[in-house]
Amino acid sequence: MEPLDEAIARAFERGEALRRREPRAVAARYDRVLRRLVLSLQGDGEIAIPVAALGLPEEADLSDVRVEGGGFDLYFPSLDEGAYIPDLCRAAIEHRLAA
Repeated sequence: MEPLDEAIARAFERGEALRRREPRAVAARYDRVLRRLVLSLQGDGEIAIPVAALGLPEEADLSDVRVEGGGFDLYFPSLDEGAYIPDLCRAAIEHRLAA
């Protein structure tokens, strides 16, 4: 078993590698008119995901969406639900979240 300090250092290295490789959000908003979640990504990219494709209740209040976890996570307080941003981006790009 490796010493705790080494395990912590390795975890930080893995986190740094993810930070460089995976998409992260700097902001998120709910577009009520088009019923989509819009993510502003680090590096000036943007991706829009139809709410219907997220599997959330249709009547859910998504206006209070929050970006957490260093830009890797979304949180919807009214639903107490979250989503991992890199997975959402991959699914959207691969057309698995198409409306």
